[in-house]
Amino acid sequence: MQYGFYSDAIISFGPLKGYNCNAHGYRTHEFGDWKNYCLVFGESNTFGETLDDGQTFCEQLERQVHHKIYNIGHPGASPEECVRLLYSFGQVPAPQKVIMVWPNFIRRNYQDLQSISRITGAEDKHTRLLVHNTDEMNVAHFLQQVFFVQQWCEWKGSECYHFITNEYDCDLLKQHHKTFENMCLHSFENHARDLGDYGGHFGRGAHKAFAQSVKSFCF
Repeated sequence: MQYGFYSDAIISFGPLKGYNCNAHGYRTHEFGDWKNYCLVFGESNTFGETLDDGQTFCEQLERQVHHKIYNIGHPGASPEECVRLLYSFGQVPAPQKVIMVWPNFIRRNYQDLQSISRITGAEDKHTRLLVHNTDEMNVAHFLQQVFFVQQWCEWKGSECYHFITNEYDCDLLKQHHKTFENMCLHSFENHARDLGDYGGHFGRGAHKAFAQSVKSFCF
């Protein structure tokens, strides 16, 4: 089934130069073993940009739990892109767990009938479309994406967990009292800052700490 750029067949990307990716362009195992597995969604930090193989939190987590972890993190992803990718796994057996590591709330997908692109707010040509967004609008848009994920997981019978990449977004949810039981309120960025990591992409130590947090919260 496909409508526009949304499909229930796994969406593929070209591999990112310098990284080992599977045939669908994700930095993870080849797809096919659908027993006792989890799907993890996010942006470049989930993907593990700047890290060597074996250092991402998904790989570190997999070594600690009895599950296959498929890393569906993709650089530049928005919250709605994570949802689009989740729904593309509609034809495969249900994952035991879906773990969303939500990207920056300000990000959006831009699409027309010919193409789809990501608005990250980082000097891309569609950034002007975000200038009037308020924090409240970004939180409302995020909650809409959460609904779609929760609905998908209920349909598939999968457990669902939510993490936040950015400290600012996590603070926004607390400020507006929009938190829920299956959400971890210590962001990925918080884990990095706890270790003195202030880089744009989090290092190996932050990934190690975050892997432990995900394990404690979800397994």
